[in-house]
Amino acid sequence: MVRSLPLISNSLPLLTLTRQWESIAVEYSCMNAIGEFDFVMPKNTISVAFVPHERVTWSVDGTSSQTTALPPGSAFLYSNRNFVWHYREQSSEYINITLDQNLLNQVAAENSVSTPVEIEHRVIFPDTTILHVAQLLKSEIINGGLAGKVYTESLRNLLMVHLLRNYNRAVVKPQLENKLLNTFKLNQVKNFIEEHLAEDITIADMAAVVHISQFHFARAFKTATGESPHRYLTQRRIERAKVLLSVTRLAVAEVAYRVGFYNQSHFTAQFRKLTGVTPKQYRDCL
Repeated sequence: MVRSLPLISNSLPLLTLTRQWESIAVEYSCMNAIGEFDFVMPKNTISVAFVPHERVTWSVDGTSSQTTALPPGSAFLYSNRNFVWHYREQSSEYINITLDQNLLNQVAAENSVSTPVEIEHRVIFPDTTILHVAQLLKSEIINGGLAGKVYTESLRNLLMVHLLRNYNRAVVKPQLENKLLNTFKLNQVKNFIEEHLAEDITIADMAAVVHISQFHFARAFKTATGESPHRYLTQRRIERAKVLLSVTRLAVAEVAYRVGFYNQSHFTAQFRKLTGVTPKQYRDCL
């Protein structure tokens, strides 16, 4: 996990939050200290500086120091560089995102990109996609939210594909998806969903049933069914809820829990979105 090591005294951060999900680690920090700082970066770390600086002096892996402006939302790709030094004259707010190299290589191999992946080394540059993902991860690490595993998986996948498309040193040769789910495998996934509706099912869980990567699985599932795995899962949960509302007198909150919703208000919102009525209205009309 990324950790800043200030060289000056009395420079504890105002706030530092760290979280680790599957194949992604995130550190968010606000610091009011100024002076010299060292950072030891794991491989494939992406950083985003949210606060602008008129002037910052920096060096990577002992190279000659440079002094430049730091625009808000600047991105950094550290690639295989490890040691970062910088001097700043004002407070800072940043996020560090570290991706798992093995998963990055797996995604590359499945898309005919040579491995191991080598992401370009770049510092202080604009990238709206990286900034957007960083802002969403910042919100997630501070506030959390519903279906956090699925949400962070999606952000991680988006970031990985974006890096492979735009900052990978190897030549990418896009190919048409030709490994679609056959009927047998699709039915295996559907049966798994039905058996585990009450659980926190992720795309990775579904993909593991048929022993393919979640990246390949998400594309293949949508091609085979016309719907994303997440949308299909939500629809099946609502259909199961309709049955429970029809044949039992369970409270709405209990129905929500039994079909995999851990928040009754979210369950009601999704139910109304798909059926046009609330769970209570649906039951009352039977």
